[in-house]
Amino acid sequence: MTEPPAVVLTISGSDSGGGAGLQADLRTFAACGVHGVCALTVVSAQNTQEFRSALAMPPEIVLAQIEAVLADFSVRATKTGFLYTEVNVRAIATLAGQGKLPLLVMDPVLVNMHGDGLYEEKTEMLISELLVPNAKVITPNHLEAGRLLGRVLGDDLRAIEDAAHELIDAGPEAVVITGGRRSGEAAIDVVVCAGKTTILERPKIRTTNVRGSGDTLSAVVAAELAKGSSVLDAILLAHEFTTHAISRSAEWELGSGQGPIGQMRW
Repeated sequence: MTEPPAVVLTISGSDSGGGAGLQADLRTFAACGVHGVCALTVVSAQNTQEFRSALAMPPEIVLAQIEAVLADFSVRATKTGFLYTEVNVRAIATLAGQGKLPLLVMDPVLVNMHGDGLYEEKTEMLISELLVPNAKVITPNHLEAGRLLGRVLGDDLRAIEDAAHELIDAGPEAVVITGGRRSGEAAIDVVVCAGKTTILERPKIRTTNVRGSGDTLSAVVAAELAKGSSVLDAILLAHEFTTHAISRSAEWELGSGQGPIGQMRW
């Protein structure tokens, strides 16, 4: 008899285009060989070009999904994505503070595909104050890291590294500030873990098919933590996995805008 897979919980929103959010998380979990369970925070109407509308799940339904899963499965790791409402942020932060969301990997999802903010400033600060301290790992891009810190971060690598250390001081064991949205020929991720900085650099892949890359990175981290990897090893594998997923989908034509990446066949 084969051993059952590790169970990983994602708390995120649905992307009707299938490229990001819950769909990207579950696809990535499958590719990593773990069993994905989920709690849906928001149903959205979107495609590769635009975000049209959304309907938030009532907080009691979000909590009911989480509680139903935790009551029946031995969840080894958790990740959060687009939480959508202040009420959801507070409810999930309460669970995290009670230790009910093991090995929490937080993908802040504070900006959309165009770099525009998704929350009011008050909600951003709640995410920073309530969720960041309870996370094992956080994986913002440089725009989101700046919003968590209440300032704009430019492209200067030293400033990005300083921001990562500042976020570490809030409580996480590791911070990954991803660099795919920054200018330049290289995509440079800054990782701070156990007091040490690791720079992960690769040439930028010439493609518009990068939808769900942030979700994918954080989902791999959660999956690998659930399987027993160290934090740094999980991050290194997530970087390799996401690079591979972008590369293999670079020439796809799925939709006419920002297409999805290829998590499967890892």
